[in-house]
Amino acid sequence: MLINGFGMFILAFVLLLQITGINISTAQVFRENTDEKYSYNLRGYRFLILLGEDFDYHESMVIKKYWEDWGAKVDIAGTGKELKGHLWKKTDKGWDKSEEKTIKTDLLTSQVDLSKYNLIFFPGGNSPKNLLEKDSSLLMRLIQEAEKKGLILSAICHGPLALASAGVLKGHRVTGHYEIMKNIQEGGGEYVTGVCVVDGNVITGNWPYFESMAVKTAEKLLYPQGGGPSENSPFEQNPVLKVIKERRSIRRFQDKEVSQDTINILLKSATWAPSPNNDQPWRFVVLKDKKIKEMIVNAIMEKLSEYYKSEEMPLDRMKQYISGIFSAPVHIFALCDDSNIEEEEWKDIQMLWNMQAVSAGCQNILLAARGMGLGSLWIGLSLVAEDEIKSLLQIPAEIKLASVIAIGYPADVPLPPLRKPLSEVISLEKWGKR
Repeated sequence: MLINGFGMFILAFVLLLQITGINISTAQVFRENTDEKYSYNLRGYRFLILLGEDFDYHESMVIKKYWEDWGAKVDIAGTGKELKGHLWKKTDKGWDKSEEKTIKTDLLTSQVDLSKYNLIFFPGGNSPKNLLEKDSSLLMRLIQEAEKKGLILSAICHGPLALASAGVLKGHRVTGHYEIMKNIQEGGGEYVTGVCVVDGNVITGNWPYFESMAVKTAEKLLYPQGGGPSENSPFEQNPVLKVIKERRSIRRFQDKEVSQDTINILLKSATWAPSPNNDQPWRFVVLKDKKIKEMIVNAIMEKLSEYYKSEEMPLDRMKQYISGIFSAPVHIFALCDDSNIEEEEWKDIQMLWNMQAVSAGCQNILLAARGMGLGSLWIGLSLVAEDEIKSLLQIPAEIKLASVIAIGYPADVPLPPLRKPLSEVISLEKWGKR
């Protein structure tokens, strides 16, 4: 039953491996919704979207609609009077882009007069590549002229490929799809991972953070010195809220020691969590020994190997993934001590209270780690080998394993997973009442 309960979790691992080859995927099921409800006055501004065949429909049309809703005039220039784009959909077999969308362009790229525009924008998909293949000299001339005129140069996902080819990224911090990292670097840009990166007149972003892309471009025009509404969000200004929002699950760590003093601070933060009757049922084991970690990885694999085989999952890659998350410098084993429970009648609910308290302590560790510049990962998968882990660490049988937390300095920081909007998760006064 335990293995079956982890079925969807394990399948998510496989999807992760297929998409990125161990690196965490930036692909998301939902479109970004920040719940911030930003609004801008872009009347009098004019934007130009440059498109080639096989463009990403959402990157083009969703961002365009934000700008138009805020009052901007947005034109589409393309390599033809009609262009076909693709629409990504999540299916049972993974991501599918077989559905096509055809749009009419407002003008051809050869007809563009940059003096009419404040901003040019390159969506992704295969559009940038096809634009360059169609007429690279024209495209590079347009981009270089736009830079000289001081226009905002914006691009999302694969879009920065066009900017890199025109040589306008030198000295700029740039983000985009990892597939074009080398192109950005060869074009003189510094590749960084980010939702949306603003550096001078260059604004680049990632799929599917369409709202952030629209917001940052609007604010660059309306607040050129900074200080726009998104920068004044409570999740940017309040240090506690900022740490909560910026916490990430880190799966790759630097080979750098974490001092015991730092570990003690993390553990002390855990002890400030709430607990029933202040019983403080949490206990922690700090593990640095690589040999024991390797034995834990083997124990987990032994528990799950038959399941992996039955689902035709590659054992070598699954072990590579699990070994990776156990290669962090430090692992904190969060444990629950139920010895405070005295009344049999209340045993079940008191055990739940205790586990809730330990979980609150784990969250404190994750947040404290982020606040101190460390990365962390809550490893729920470890529970499949609880007995073996307790034996290896000489933990008493009556003590329960709540979680394992990997701690270290991040080798990279993934993009934030999208959150459902509040409208999908809250009820007012009664269940289902919005």
